[in-house]
Amino acid sequence: MVEVIVVLLVLGILAMLILNSLQTVQAKSRDATRRDDIDQIAKQLEACYDNKDLCAGTYPSLLQLTDTAPNGFVTKYLPGFNNDWLRDSSSGAIQSGKATAATQYQYVATPKGCSGVGNGNPCQGFTLQTYQETNPDHPYVKDSFNK
Repeated sequence: MVEVIVVLLVLGILAMLILNSLQTVQAKSRDATRRDDIDQIAKQLEACYDNKDLCAGTYPSLLQLTDTAPNGFVTKYLPGFNNDWLRDSSSGAIQSGKATAATQYQYVATPKGCSGVGNGNPCQGFTLQTYQETNPDHPYVKDSFNK
């Protein structure tokens, strides 16, 4: 009887170790997806900035970047943009507040108060960042080339 209890105890410990490893692998996978989303957004924003016919040397404001309507900014100015890149793993939309576990994606256009493409106060730079589960004290940050 004691042998059965010992075997069950060992199996329980092994199951906990496997479950913990699986959770770590899943967190790393979500972090990799977040980093990839941020990289893809940055790539699209740089392409828009460099295209004189589209963004003419400026970056979009947060309001423009999140305008994903059929005739909105994203459709007109960011061809090939995947709107899913703007949603984090908790289905939260990109926002201007600090990237945290609850709000994982942040976009800040600079200078502060700029109005984006086609407006009187163009945005000349940006910072994108995302929260990382496996390294919460060090968000993944991507700055514009022209900051």
